Amino acid sequence: MLRWCFVFLLIAIGTRGQAQSVVPPNIRAGNTIDKLTDMRGLETGEMLFGIPLAPGKIIGDTYLDTRWKIGSIMLYEKDKVVERYPIRYDIHANELDIQVGQNIKVLSGNKIRSFSWIDSAATEPVYFINARDFVNEEGVKFTGFFCVLVDGPLPLLCKTELVVRKADYNEQLNVGRKDDTILKKEHYYYLQAGKAIEMPSRKKLPAIFTSHASEVEKYIKDNHIGASREHDLVLVFNYYKTLVK
Repeated sequence: MLRWCFVFLLIAIGTRGQAQSVVPPNIRAGNTIDKLTDMRGLETGEMLFGIPLAPGKIIGDTYLDTRWKIGSIMLYEKDKVVERYPIRYDIHANELDIQVGQNIKVLSGNKIRSFSWIDSAATEPVYFINARDFVNEEGVKFTGFFCVLVDGPLPLLCKTELVVRKADYNEQLNVGRKDDTILKKEHYYYLQAGKAIEMPSRKKLPAIFTSHASEVEKYIKDNHIGASREHDLVLVFNYYKTLVK
């Protein structure tokens, strides 16, 4: 008899414990799923319990280069020059971050006529000019900055733009990219009479060098040069400089 009383007591205690629980059963179930994921290393796509996926992230950054580089800045205001500060350029915001001691100051690109910086391993500075001072072939002004790849009688410019590759994840098939990705794409121009003109195809490239078109065309053919790679374009424009000296 005593043994049966003890059994009933255990049942009563167990029932009372369940009734007084303050944790909702669905929360407990969710916590169990989380623990299973942690312990077994399951992929998110394997969890078929109707729980939505975590929102995707944005991979990448909006800086031309995330590294700090010692640079000089020329402002539009009285052509004032600010020298020898670590800087980096934010393409999306069109701003320069300037490291001043332990602080970071932000300078709008609209106030900057040009700036330059130098890598620790480089021997020559890299120069940038404000793109708003130029128009395209339709007369529309640019924004941001051009990097000057080759200066001289026919400057070669590069403009880096941001492109967002959107996520294309298919939850049912568990395939595709779950995150948006920021990509950087270079566009090349040559500067002529205040206009920044987009680089033509390899076939049409020699014509932009007018009276020296034949020499440049021969140089391109002899050196198997294309019109899409920065290195090749720099070679061609530097060669042209030797012809007009």
